[in-house]
Amino acid sequence: MSTQNTRQPSIQRLFLQLVTNQTLQHAYIFEGKAGTGKKEMALWVTQTLYCKESDEGACLNCQTCSRIASHQHPDVVELAPDGQSIKIGQIRGLKEEFTKSGMESRRKIVIVEDVEKMTNQAANSLLKFLEEPEGEIIVFLLTTARQTLLPTIVSRCQIIQFPQLSKEERLSALMDRGISSEKAAILIHLTNDASTAEEMAERDELAQLIKRAWKWFAYIAKGDDQSFVYVQTDIMPLTKEKSDQYRFLDLILVILQDILNSQVSDEYAVGFQQQASAIRQEADRLRPITIAGWMESILMAKRYLDSNVAAQGIYEDCALQMISLLKEHR
Repeated sequence: MSTQNTRQPSIQRLFLQLVTNQTLQHAYIFEGKAGTGKKEMALWVTQTLYCKESDEGACLNCQTCSRIASHQHPDVVELAPDGQSIKIGQIRGLKEEFTKSGMESRRKIVIVEDVEKMTNQAANSLLKFLEEPEGEIIVFLLTTARQTLLPTIVSRCQIIQFPQLSKEERLSALMDRGISSEKAAILIHLTNDASTAEEMAERDELAQLIKRAWKWFAYIAKGDDQSFVYVQTDIMPLTKEKSDQYRFLDLILVILQDILNSQVSDEYAVGFQQQASAIRQEADRLRPITIAGWMESILMAKRYLDSNVAAQGIYEDCALQMISLLKEHR
């Protein structure tokens, strides 16, 4: 059996059996957090259905498997949100597409990502499509929030739950994509989705954000007021985008989690690998109550960002609060 999707081997084995026995249902809901391999599994099952080179799962090497992997097979339709939602026009286009017979076989496959983002009109239109399928059609609906779907849609689908991957599995998956172990160790704390992590890793700004997050923390850990000035001189030039403003705070949280977990276990694999020695020193020096107070300050800072308060002011206030807590708990 091909093991393209080794992240969920038990689910892969299930679908190989269903394909082999020709007992696939016409509609499935794949539910699980981002990064658990839902899209990869849907594509692998599709490849297995169309591949003529292997009887034990998709070969992954033939022209058919390659076209499906590159989203160019005429009988495989993929839908994703157009902006913030999946709109009724997209579902209508899907239904029109499926009134046609398959270009290369009688079977047609549809894969809908983030199906929970359908508008009400789109959801009702999809329901009619599921109730009255035309021809040999298999539908994969991918979601992180099954509870938000119409119960009538859920009732017409077979539900497959994708369990959360372990920290080690997510780290390995990122390294398999060519991401360095140092970056991967941090990225698994910032996102569960491997594709998002890969996009983040390719940005030059990430490496700079990591360095400056550590330097800012080091100033604060020493009680150095330079942390206040550092916000304007070094942090703000790198955090003009809202997403980077949140990411900077998330990086500080990773550092604090590293320290707190290192106080509990000498075996804990820190996210900030290059600073592992310094983190263990801080774990010996800092009191847990200080770390907990700092975490609360960072989480409050994220809430202020949600309220559109200026990031520079948030970071500066946060530095002052954290230094105050350090002195208070000495």
